[in-house]
Amino acid sequence: MPAEVTLPADVHPDNKVHVGHRLALLARQMVHGERLVASGPIYAGSSSEAGALRIRFSETGCGLTIGQAPWVARGVQPLPTDRLLGFFVAGADRNWVAADARIDGETVVVSSPVVPHPKAVRYGWAHSPRVNLSNRAGLPAAPFRTDDWN
Repeated sequence: MPAEVTLPADVHPDNKVHVGHRLALLARQMVHGERLVASGPIYAGSSSEAGALRIRFSETGCGLTIGQAPWVARGVQPLPTDRLLGFFVAGADRNWVAADARIDGETVVVSSPVVPHPKAVRYGWAHSPRVNLSNRAGLPAAPFRTDDWN
């Protein structure tokens, strides 16, 4: 394959600066003990609400936001900035469907009209997910699942 072709599932971005920056933040926090935001949002728990699940996070870095990847593979459209992507929800039947998700303070509320009683949420749970939840420090959320289903 020619060097100028980049696949959407390619985990090797052309611009390594952003990856290096994220690793440097972790090193500064873990090795040097600096008090700074070194990670994107990390799943911290969930609770049920009427027809939805509310997801809590640690590492929110002054709040949650809809982010944009620092690089986009050639031929791939940039992510939208008007809605969250990458959330899936399932009911007791364990059938997963794409979910509506909205930021509400330091949490994300996840629902779907086809799942009236959601039991579980997954985020970024795909081989090449299109996701855009970040913290205000510009660091992307880690993939997670609230279930332990096989």
